[in-house]
Amino acid sequence: MEYLKINLEYKSSKDNIVIALGNFDGMHLGHRKLIDELNSVKLKRNLKTAVLLFENHSKNVVLKKEFPRIMSFSDKIDTLTELSIDYIFSIEFDDKFRNLTSKEFLEFLTNNLRVSHIVVGEDYTFGVDRGKVNVISNFTDNNGISLSVVPSLKYDGYKISSRNIIKDIENGNLKPVNFLLGRYYSLKGNVESGFRRGHKLGYPTANLKLSFNYVIPKDGVYFTKTKYRNKYYFSFTSVGNNPTFNNKNVSIETHIFDFDKEIYDEEIEFFFIERFRDNEKFDSVEKLKEQLSLDREKCNELIKTYSD
Repeated sequence: MEYLKINLEYKSSKDNIVIALGNFDGMHLGHRKLIDELNSVKLKRNLKTAVLLFENHSKNVVLKKEFPRIMSFSDKIDTLTELSIDYIFSIEFDDKFRNLTSKEFLEFLTNNLRVSHIVVGEDYTFGVDRGKVNVISNFTDNNGISLSVVPSLKYDGYKISSRNIIKDIENGNLKPVNFLLGRYYSLKGNVESGFRRGHKLGYPTANLKLSFNYVIPKDGVYFTKTKYRNKYYFSFTSVGNNPTFNNKNVSIETHIFDFDKEIYDEEIEFFFIERFRDNEKFDSVEKLKEQLSLDREKCNELIKTYSD
């Protein structure tokens, strides 16, 4: 894989490229379908595969607000690298790019990036004039390049989209999320010092300081896996403001099973497998300790299921 950071003045020395277009937030099954088509065209026509990524999400620029996302830019790069894409072009979605017409954007692809074939989903829209697939089709017909339009996929009656997956994450509905992502949804960051209440309760926790504006799952307690230095450990994770202690801020705290290392300031990743209860306000610390013991028992049962 070759990573190329570009701008609108960039002139590629590459040619014979098939390129996939989209925001690719989550790299869900719909996105994987685009990649499948990309690879199919590559084999049929002996082309090189490429993906054009925005370094910042287009919605953030258009609405001038930072929205939480499923994946960071670096997460997307890592995933596309694993998928053996030949070239990743990255470009900042700024006001200059935003104000390109659909024709100007297509001319940029053909003249600057020397694209021979374009792959998009059937609902793809682009350019300041909100061009659709028919605009691309007319352009490709008149300019000697070709086009693949990939139909939208559906799950449980609704279209697979990053927007719908985000709604399910925010609702704590992890079963469809993990199926549609083809992986357990995860959050990354560094371990920061907390109140150290977990140590006193017999369940020390790693407190996550997010490295990116990820979508946060609904408040509650989750069965999770934790990745630390490329090793995986089962765990359970609390998302919320710890109502027993009346915390004002939302925290993400994980108790890692069979783990006794001090890992402050180190990188860690939590994988959300299953949500098994709401947060509760307990009348006493002893009641909370009893519940944590029950949580551990619940997780022991789940470990048997997810260890196969």
